[in-house]
Amino acid sequence: MISYLSGKAILVRPMFVILDVSGVGYKVFILPKVEFKENEKYELFIHHHIKEDTSDLYGFEKFEELELFEKLLSVNGVGPKAAMTVMGLAPTGKIIEAIVSEDATFFQSAPGIGKKVAVKIIVDLKSKVSGIELSGVISSGRISEEAIEGLAMLGYKRSEIEKIILKMPRSISTPEEQIKWVLKNSAKR
Repeated sequence: MISYLSGKAILVRPMFVILDVSGVGYKVFILPKVEFKENEKYELFIHHHIKEDTSDLYGFEKFEELELFEKLLSVNGVGPKAAMTVMGLAPTGKIIEAIVSEDATFFQSAPGIGKKVAVKIIVDLKSKVSGIELSGVISSGRISEEAIEGLAMLGYKRSEIEKIILKMPRSISTPEEQIKWVLKNSAKR
């Protein structure tokens, strides 16, 4: 299985790139939002999708993107093309946020994803995204490091903080307000 490629882009198209890796050209499907330039060097984390009649490569600049893509593939009814469509909607943190906050309309905005599949994505992945959440919402600046440290001193784990702050209004910006909001809203659980 191919898991990583490093090479020069010799041909770039909207949905794929051909990477020259030591004289061998690999066709790698990419997210449409990523801009590649010919004759530039790239490093990609790869999902090697093998079926009886195909062997396709899907490339991602960040390992967290690959992780989320593979989690999407684990959902019954979501193939690589649908998973790439979902991945093209928004950054990884936003997709995880939509899963955790059960936002089915977010997934339905992707072409080819209906309500049934959107709900399956949420139900199947809600408990599985915790491993990649920390690189998403907390590091995106949704909550200040000072507030995270304060909550940690109060006994909260980062994973608990992550789940709670997904529902915190973005208008709450100071560390003190963030801590108060988390304390108030986690007590309701």
